[in-house]
Amino acid sequence: MAPEPAAAALPTQTVTPVPPRTAAAILGTMITLIVLLTAILIETTWGHPASATESPGVETTNMAQR
Repeated sequence: MAPEPAAAALPTQTVTPVPPRTAAAILGTMITLIVLLTAILIETTWGHPASATESPGVETTNMAQR
């Protein structure tokens, strides 16, 4: 097994917190997109009940004529 690297050898990065106003804008945008995409999905998948059933096509051959 390889030895684990020493903690001093790992690069350190300073983490700067996101300002609250920016976090609120990002969260608001994400929620808005989720709601809009859900509305689009519902609108495109739900049809009107009257148009959901297909009207029977005109048959060219009749079973009684055979």
